[in-house]
Amino acid sequence: TNSVTLTWDAPSGSPDAAAGYNVYRALSGSSLFQLLNSSAVSAATYTDSTVQSGSSYDYIVESVDGSGVEGLPSSVVTVAIP
Repeated sequence: TNSVTLTWDAPSGSPDAAAGYNVYRALSGSSLFQLLNSSAVSAATYTDSTVQSGSSYDYIVESVDGSGVEGLPSSVVTVAIP
């Protein structure tokens, strides 16, 4: 089975510390991003094991503060699955 492991750096310079992160995925070229995690991810890493061979995916990550408010999205990262 294929999987994608994403890692990122915690945001710096923000007045509110990140309590966790939300990870979103879309098929490459689509703007329909779907939330992958059911609750905020506490570590700065996430493994997506639901990818399919021959597909290409775009990912973004958003930090979440203690009140559940999301920050700005990260840059888009595209991953092609062989």
